[in-house]
Amino acid sequence: MAKPIQCIVAVAQNGVIGVEGRLPWHIPEDLAWFMSQTQDGVMIEGPACYAELGKALPGRGTVVISRDAGKQFPGAAKAADLTEALALAQAMPWPGPVWITGGERIYAEGLPLCERLLITRLDRDFAGDRFFPADWQRYFTKLVSSKKGMHDGLGYAFEIWER
Repeated sequence: MAKPIQCIVAVAQNGVIGVEGRLPWHIPEDLAWFMSQTQDGVMIEGPACYAELGKALPGRGTVVISRDAGKQFPGAAKAADLTEALALAQAMPWPGPVWITGGERIYAEGLPLCERLLITRLDRDFAGDRFFPADWQRYFTKLVSSKKGMHDGLGYAFEIWER
């Protein structure tokens, strides 16, 4: 049986998801949410996301999409494109979902394949150079749950959306 494909992301009001290869905010509750949700699954990410995390995270599989033949990602499988990454992820022994975890290009390619979106929506704009697809609500129309939070004056909501 194929593992479900899901997406997890944190997004500023203006669609920003990153700046210079890093998150432009630090919200411990969001990191904890990300870690708990992706546990026992397989993450598909780009090289900048791998670098931001600093390693392949324990307790889950990791597939990094990179066309750089010389680049290595210790602890992770490497794929040349999303199709290959999905095949590798489905073959891994982790029982949880396959997670599309970024960056910008991987979200754009992977979002149409996902059945569920876990999105942390921040209550303000941030400067950045990487963006989440602006048309994401074209794919996800049913809000399943929403839980608001606050960290150092920054409001946010953990939302789960389905098709």
